[in-house]
Amino acid sequence: MHGVKQKWTRHCVHLSVDPLGHLAESTKEDIMTFLEWMLDSHRRIRKRSTVHAYKRILFQVYRKSVGVDFSKQANEEINDYINGYLTIRYKLDTSVNEKPVMDVDDVYLVQHHHWVHDTSVFPDERQRIQLAFLILLQAYTATRPRVLAYKRLDTNAVNDHYFGCEDEATQVDYADEFDPKEDDFKTICYRDVQLLLLKNPDGGRDLPAMEVTLRFTKGWERRENPKTFIFYEVDDLLFDAVLHLLALALLDQAFEANIQKVDDFYRIRVPSPRHSLEFLRTSNTEALRYHTYLYYLQRLGLVTGFMQILNPYCIRRGSGEAVETQLQQVMCHINAATYQAYINQRVQCDTVAAFLGRPSNKALLKAAGHMSRHADPRAPTDASAIELRKIKTNPTLVSLIGLRDSLTWKKEDF
Repeated sequence: MHGVKQKWTRHCVHLSVDPLGHLAESTKEDIMTFLEWMLDSHRRIRKRSTVHAYKRILFQVYRKSVGVDFSKQANEEINDYINGYLTIRYKLDTSVNEKPVMDVDDVYLVQHHHWVHDTSVFPDERQRIQLAFLILLQAYTATRPRVLAYKRLDTNAVNDHYFGCEDEATQVDYADEFDPKEDDFKTICYRDVQLLLLKNPDGGRDLPAMEVTLRFTKGWERRENPKTFIFYEVDDLLFDAVLHLLALALLDQAFEANIQKVDDFYRIRVPSPRHSLEFLRTSNTEALRYHTYLYYLQRLGLVTGFMQILNPYCIRRGSGEAVETQLQQVMCHINAATYQAYINQRVQCDTVAAFLGRPSNKALLKAAGHMSRHADPRAPTDASAIELRKIKTNPTLVSLIGLRDSLTWKKEDF
């Protein structure tokens, strides 16, 4: 929106008119004139779909600046103008670029080449593991790459995207450079990952699992809607996201628990009668940049032999293709969006099995996705008499109670 606003401002300077006033009073002819001026001024815009995109964004700027939507009838006439006159006069390209989709076989090919044949050099070999892990994470969650890799946003672009925003009292400041020791990178961190052991219902070795919470999905600035995905071991090491995370956590010394090597993790047993055991984690390492992740993917796709350019959205489309949508009939919701207010934050669909084309591990998901996982019958429900006495005589608590009482008396006197 910031870029389109700048183009509109330059267009208005060319016409010697006020940008906001001209936008508020714009007719369909004014929008058509702007689009034609844009094609004359920016010779690199030669696809019809790009012109439509600029028009849609301009209408978003209009709605944010003026407070109402542009006329629907005028919008249809502008679309006809783009599809007809502008397309013919400027010989706009009307072709549609194919959007490649990666399925499980494609991901296997990429991962196999990554581990067996790739001779590319990384700044450190830890990033080789991290790249493989992010590929799996994106395949199993169908998330946007911005959620998994840090991309620095332009403060001006974030704050200055419509006319009148400069008058607002609050300006977002999350676009500035972050301090990894103090700030949140607005991307996935170790705090979003929970590595745990689940009691094996069939006996034998306890089952490692992993919860990954995606906090910064699209629209998080307006309303936070985190999603938690559950992962488990798979028999193919190339697709085992839990093992990749375990390797990264050990390299980063991310465990607060006394876990220094893989054997330490697998020797731990879930004590009865508990059903699970969590491992706390912490790390202050710098976030992986989005463009670094994109560069690694494109380089890997090239050396693997893909004709089409590999990017994170190829994986996202393939994952979305593998997972069935959940029906709203039981909830009696007319609009599927209503269900988002009720849905379990822990995704109940086995996205790992769906992507790999394998039977769902329903028992593990049921154990890991509901409240009973955290149940511990040994947890105390009442404080002992000694503990209560310690609480009542705690100096800090006594001081705060005295302060509360004195303020209460002053209020009554007033």
